[in-house]
Amino acid sequence: MDNYIEIEKTNHLLIVHFYGEIDSVMAPVYRGQLSDLIDESEEDVIFDFTKTSFIDSSGIGLVLGRYNQLKFEHRTLILTGLNPVAYRLFELTGMFQIMPYYESIESLKEGTL
Repeated sequence: MDNYIEIEKTNHLLIVHFYGEIDSVMAPVYRGQLSDLIDESEEDVIFDFTKTSFIDSSGIGLVLGRYNQLKFEHRTLILTGLNPVAYRLFELTGMFQIMPYYESIESLKEGTL
């Protein structure tokens, strides 16, 4: 599986779909792309991990860095679609205490949008 991201813009959200792995090789690549994207937009952001097969500590750092970037601008980062192993990693690191998590984008849309 290739590693890449797809960006989807809605009227008030920026949805980032991650594909493949988010590791020490890909995290710096995504960091640059996402930092620029966030700087150029005003929307809240959803990170969709439905098609992500692996996330390591570099991926956690990537997410936390974008959270801090958005927080500085009074915007929200929402996480969705983590597989059970990645969910446990995010849970253990306390990420869900600072940013919301939904099982899927559909459940997010049904719940709050």
